[in-house]
Amino acid sequence: MELIRKNIHMDRVKCRASTQITLEDDRNVPDQKPDMERMILQKGRIAVDEIKPSEDHVTAKGKLEFRILYMAEDGSVNRMDGQVPFEEQVYMEGVRGGDNVETDARLEDLTIDMINSRKLSIRALLSLNLCVEELYDEEIAVDLYHEEPVETKKKQMTVTEIAIQKKDILRFKEEIEMPRSYPNIDEVIWDDVRIAGMNFEALNGQIAAQGEIQVFLIYEGEGEGGAVKCFEKIIPFREILECQGSTEAMIPDISWHITHNETEVRTDFDGEERVVCLDLVVELDIKLYEEEQMEALTDVYGVSRDVQAVTRQAVFSRMLLRTSGKTKVMEQIKLPVGAPDMTEICHSSAEALIEETQLLEDGVELTGTLTVEAIYLAEEGKGLASFRAELPFQYVLEAPGISGACSYDIAPVIEQLTVTAMSSSELDIKAVLGFGLLGFCSVEEDTITDVIISEPNLDAIRELPAIVAYVARDGDDLWTLGKKYYVPLEQIRETNHLSGDTLKAGDKILIVR
Repeated sequence: MELIRKNIHMDRVKCRASTQITLEDDRNVPDQKPDMERMILQKGRIAVDEIKPSEDHVTAKGKLEFRILYMAEDGSVNRMDGQVPFEEQVYMEGVRGGDNVETDARLEDLTIDMINSRKLSIRALLSLNLCVEELYDEEIAVDLYHEEPVETKKKQMTVTEIAIQKKDILRFKEEIEMPRSYPNIDEVIWDDVRIAGMNFEALNGQIAAQGEIQVFLIYEGEGEGGAVKCFEKIIPFREILECQGSTEAMIPDISWHITHNETEVRTDFDGEERVVCLDLVVELDIKLYEEEQMEALTDVYGVSRDVQAVTRQAVFSRMLLRTSGKTKVMEQIKLPVGAPDMTEICHSSAEALIEETQLLEDGVELTGTLTVEAIYLAEEGKGLASFRAELPFQYVLEAPGISGACSYDIAPVIEQLTVTAMSSSELDIKAVLGFGLLGFCSVEEDTITDVIISEPNLDAIRELPAIVAYVARDGDDLWTLGKKYYVPLEQIRETNHLSGDTLKAGDKILIVR
């Protein structure tokens, strides 16, 4: 006899850890920059430069990259860039040197205040989420090759295999020509380029990525006393990546982040500075899963000889659910006391942060904050100004069957954002947040590793009656009876004119050996 086995390729989390880092620093305005009168905008991002694993520890090195836009005392609009380095050692039980540590670095909070016209105070809170995943294989017996009379029992089983795991990049090179109603560009003072609504689809031999590039620029127009102008544009995209082996039936689980973001101004055909060139590089961490249904061998017995199955417990991954939901966030906000009045909103953006998740029965309660920022044209003589509002949200995402034993990720997406001026000091904010959840569970199953054949206990067999009239009880089936009396299942079916193997309590079964 020989077991026919199938290999299942899966992934699992080996270890994970999280920590928060507080950064505080003061920075002086460079000598070549004019004195500050008031700040207009601030922006920051976390760049992780090095992740070094060792025995039960990970050392993370990186920097906070910050940028501010300010109104100078001479009435000009200026930008200041800077960096605050950090190094943190994180305890991570189970990690070893050489492990590939996936890092999710998030800027939870950034506050930049003016100490005086030449000095800034910088305070930031960032979180580091570290995870090590490993691939593993499990073998499952799906059939038994045999020449002597043997009965086999099987059951339907669903497993989720990792079919493809790799890294790739998306590169966007876009050219935007300024509309004729806008002046030529003398200098770009501020640029904010984002990718929104990114989603992925597995195709045959390919992966499709779809979303939009949101571009916002503040620039100084050409000529003496050039006015400061705001410009924004949305560029939709659908990109195709080659991915050998992928199929439409596969389930994508793809994370991404921007690793390079450059904006450059070039001349048009007339030699005028009117073309904005974007160069974006997006790194993708690609996983494609494949669900497979199969018949697993769960038990065997012999008719003429004793056949015993040797089993062990194996752990299989199974996709529990893939679901999504939406919620609305709406609020009316007044400008802070002392902020200049609005005449026109130039640009708005938002970021959603899930701060807490709580498992409910068949759902996950999400609590978080939607941070909305808008740039507006202030009352006459005040130039540009901005406001920032934090709107709390709470939403229950339906997730039937989810439990604390499941592993899942929830990705928030801002699907719609509208910021409208209701008056010179009041705004109406409306947003639609989307949430996607991909959840997996681990299932322990007894799998057959070997089959042991031995001569039967003849004395025990002789004691078995040649004919048995059996009245079924709860939980009985033909398999149990056939195995007990060394009788083929088909023989019991034919004797009792049965089409299946299930029995109800009280059924009368005749067993002839």
